[in-house]
Parts: sequence; structure tokens; C-alpha cells
Amino acid sequence: MWIVTLRSGKYKFVDNYKNPLTNKYQEVSCTFGKNNREVRKKAQMILDEKIRKKLNELKNGNTDVTFSQLVDQYLDLAKKQLAYNTWYRKKTTLEKIVKEWGPKLIARKITSQYINKYLDNMLYNSKHPYANETVNAYKSCISVVYDMGIRYGYITKNPVDNVKVSWKSQSQKRREEIENKYLEDDEYAKILMYCDEHKRQDLKDLFIWMYNTGMRVGEVAGLQKKNILEDKDGHYFARVTGSLISIKNTDPDKRHIKTKNAKSFAGDRDVYLTPETTKLALKHCKGNKSNDYIFKNEWPTSLGYWNETKINHVLKTIASDKDIHKNLVTHIFRHSHVSKLAEQGWPLNVIQHRVGHGNSRITRSIYLHITKKVKDAAINRLNNFPDSDTILAETKKAEKMKVI
Repeated sequence: MWIVTLRSGKYKFVDNYKNPLTNKYQEVSCTFGKNNREVRKKAQMILDEKIRKKLNELKNGNTDVTFSQLVDQYLDLAKKQLAYNTWYRKKTTLEKIVKEWGPKLIARKITSQYINKYLDNMLYNSKHPYANETVNAYKSCISVVYDMGIRYGYITKNPVDNVKVSWKSQSQKRREEIENKYLEDDEYAKILMYCDEHKRQDLKDLFIWMYNTGMRVGEVAGLQKKNILEDKDGHYFARVTGSLISIKNTDPDKRHIKTKNAKSFAGDRDVYLTPETTKLALKHCKGNKSNDYIFKNEWPTSLGYWNETKINHVLKTIASDKDIHKNLVTHIFRHSHVSKLAEQGWPLNVIQHRVGHGNSRITRSIYLHITKKVKDAAINRLNNFPDSDTILAETKKAEKMKVI
């Protein structure tokens, strides 16, 4: 125990204890107007009781830790486990929740009803309603924070388990969204035309590569010459080993780094190239060193790196200029690749491996949608299948012609 003299003339008696969950020391204190032997003895008893109570709370998972404190600890832990961009999205979402809830809400006192009202209000807000997918992401972020709190012994229950969100009916919207997730041939051509018209061969090559390989933009931006390989049969492939990412709020010279691994476990893979991308690979590797990035942004202020956010801004401009009524973002090339493979009859699991998806609702939805279209088209063609009477009649007619 130690004593701090306050400006008011009173005395603050302080002691600390080691939190067994975090291995960090935390303080407890009490204040008296005097500082003598009797007061010090009484203060020590109070502090010992406070420490005993705190440790007992930690043991029983019934602490007064705030949701904000849980968020801070979760983000510290998640930063070591998640890809940077995934972690940053969760950080942004959780910081917004803490700002709206306030930093003093005790985690164990937040009820399922409170969270339900919060999420429902996001869905049905008259001014700025959120989509089901966005609200579900918020729900997921809250849940993982509580799950960590349970594992670490701060709390005993996750209120999200009993949350029942009143989701919007989106069956028609989802059917339309599936078709908006990938490009038709003429839309893809319009994007390439825009690149030609504005003399942006660097952008055109990037788009062609994503369309032909299904790779994420960060994976393409992070491709180095050493990642373009040839197998024993002379087939070229790109070895995906990481993504080029931009670290927010850092020195521009240190902002762009390549991660050690792809976005997910399934993301580290070999992607075999089409004839078109093989030519691109050889063109872009020429004159480069082994560690050089082969796809460079040639815009004067870009420092040579590709930035997904800025590419998406360009795609918005292209959509407006070329009258393309879809949400043009870099992922649309990836989804377009999935649609083309589905048209060709590739099995779903093979497609998922090629694009580096362990499991994806969007990939599966596009696959099922395209295969259904192909099936429907085949069924329609059956309507023109010649029937036996027609074949027989035509044959008899031909035989009569021979006799004449």
C-alpha cells in the first residue's frame, strides 16, 4: 500500500493486485481525511476486501467490466489473428458501437432486448436504413466480443445468443443482387473500352487479370515476379502467398506492405493462367527483379502501388460514363470469373479452391444461379427437339422425292 496526498488535503490509500486473466496490475483505492496508524490499518483492511472482491468477481465471471473495455481487449487480441483489412473493418464497426452506446455500459448488464432494439433501429431507421448484411455484421462483431469476455472469465453469458433480429424480406432483392454481382460480356467490354479511351493500359491489364483468374485485387497487387511459375508440362500459374495492403495513418513510404499469407487459409493457392493472362504475366515480368511487384499503378501520384479504394472510385466513374447499372467494385471481376467457370460446368468445390474460398455464400449463390440459367436454357432447347412423327414424315417425303 502507498499513500498519495491530494490537493484537497485528504489522503488517498492505494494498493494493487495482479489480474490473473490479463497478467496486468490493477489498482484499488480509498480516501480518508487523516493519515495515522489507525487510519492506515483501516485503509489496508478496506483495500484487502476490495481486492478479494475483485478477484472473486473474476473467478465467477461476474465483473463490472465495460463493453468498451472488452472491445479494447478483443481488438488487441484480434490484431494478432486476423488479416489487417478484416481487423480494421471490425475495429471501425466496434468503435462506432461504443460511440453510440457510450463507454460506461457494463457488459454483463447489457440485455438481449437492448441489442435487439439497437439492431432493429438500424434496419428500419427512416433516414438511413441499413441492409440486412450490414446489420448482421454488427451483430457478429458484438457477439465475438462477448465470446472473448466469456473465455477470459469477465462475464458468463452472451446476450447476442437470444437476439432475434426482425430481418427485412429481401427474397426479390437477393435474386436481383445475384445478377448484379457479376458482369455480362458487354459490360466487361465497356470497362475495357474506357481504359483504352483514357490510355490506362495498367488498369486494363489489372482488370483483365482479375476477370481471368478470380484473384482479389490485393493478391494481384502483391504478385511478384517470383510468384509466376511454370510447371513441368509448360503451364504457367501464379502462386498466391499474400496480399498488398495499405496500413492506415502511417508514413506513406511504409504504408504499403505485403502480408505473409493470403486473406484466409484457403487463400494460399496456385492459380493456373489462361492464355491471355499467360501473355500478361510474361509481359509484366520482363525486366523485373525477383521481388518486384509486376502490376504497377502508373498514375503519377500513386507511388506505383494499387489501392482498392481508389480503384473502386475509378470503377464508379466508369459505371457512370458507360451507363453500367451495377455496383462496380473490384470484387465484381472475381464474381464474374466464378460465373464464367459455372457456365463451363466446373464443379463448385473446384471453383472455390481456384478463387481461394473455404466457404462463401456469394460464390455458392452465383454458382447455383448460373447453373440454373444454363439448365433452363438447355430445357428450352429441348422444345425444339424433333419429335418422331416429324422425322418420320420428313423421311417419307424424302423417299417420295427419290421415286419421282
